[in-house]
Amino acid sequence: MQISAEEAEQLLRIGRQQSARINTLKGDQAAIDADMQALAVTTQQVQWLPEGRFVISSLQALRDSSLVEEGQVYIQNAASWLPIVALQPQPGETILDMCAAPGGKTSHIAQQAVNGAFITANDNSRPRLHKLQRNLERLGVENVTFTLHDATRLSHHLEPESFDKILLDAPCSGEGMMTLDTKKDFESWSVAHIQRLQKLQKKLIVQAWKLLKPGGTLVYSTCTMAPEENEAVIDYLLRHNDDVELHSLNELKDQLSNKVASVKEWNGKVYDNRIRDTLRLAPSPQVEAFFVAKLRKG
Repeated sequence: MQISAEEAEQLLRIGRQQSARINTLKGDQAAIDADMQALAVTTQQVQWLPEGRFVISSLQALRDSSLVEEGQVYIQNAASWLPIVALQPQPGETILDMCAAPGGKTSHIAQQAVNGAFITANDNSRPRLHKLQRNLERLGVENVTFTLHDATRLSHHLEPESFDKILLDAPCSGEGMMTLDTKKDFESWSVAHIQRLQKLQKKLIVQAWKLLKPGGTLVYSTCTMAPEENEAVIDYLLRHNDDVELHSLNELKDQLSNKVASVKEWNGKVYDNRIRDTLRLAPSPQVEAFFVAKLRKG
């Protein structure tokens, strides 16, 4: 993934258009759409997510509304929906969200499974876990067990091979959310920071693999562009396990205009050829830079 300095600067100057997910656990889509129209909120249907809306105008009016306060609408960038689309949660499944706070993706899992999945939501921070619990209650989420564990040691606390599906939305450097005109975005960024995060991400994905049932699905995602935190982590899992199958996300890719090719080689290291089946997005006005990999345990 070689780009010029001018192209990199242009990507980092892209403004962000916010999005909203209609929470069907708390109401009917048509009725909530009508309520947004009454607030003069203009939206556009998201092609690849029936409950997704790009917010064209009056975002602040929506933020301040009872629709958000009461959990009928959840505001987040559309990229955050991609891991859940890939995961395809179903009623009756046991699902682990390893790094769950503040709960946007956890609530989306519950929504997709119509509150019929058995979800374990984990975080390693008590304040974040409390915030997660409050958010999920507001959003009408049921059947959730909350755990407070260091996710790098989860297999010491949870039964191995006990989950049908696992979401690992990993802590990352957040390059996909950076903008060039916001100095604060770059205060913690460094190559050393990316390398530290990669070590953490490798530990997390190893734990996820231990907890996943044979035949189960793991979705790994980040909101960064760094190959060290994306393709390199998946390559690591592939090289250390012979029971990993990468699922193609081509059907989803075809609906995203900001898709780019997965990185096949970085800093002299050639990745497993199966990496091509991962999803990598460049920044765009509507959908942030993001990375998603869908893996099945053979």
